[in-house]
Amino acid sequence: MKGTVDYLDDAKRCLKVESDYALAKALNIRASTISGYRAGRSHFDETTALKIAVACGIEPMEVIAAAAYERAKSPDVQSIWMGAWEKFSTGFRWLALPANACGAWAPQV
Repeated sequence: MKGTVDYLDDAKRCLKVESDYALAKALNIRASTISGYRAGRSHFDETTALKIAVACGIEPMEVIAAAAYERAKSPDVQSIWMGAWEKFSTGFRWLALPANACGAWAPQV
């Protein structure tokens, strides 16, 4: 399962920014918030998870489920979120297929 730092790095690549400061600006959040994510002091809320998913063109529930898994306090709750992540994760479902890391998912209008 991908974690917070993996999604931050993906977002930097997808948004074509090199620093966490530039990423924070692109996502309209504080640089100190990114710092907290990287240090493991905090985890994405649903809004930040959604912004990262949209920036990377991936299914939003994948990132939301990964963040909820990291926030979960008990193994039972983690297991529930792991199951959700597996259902929504493009990487999990399509391990054998080439991935399009930036732009694989787009919301239906």
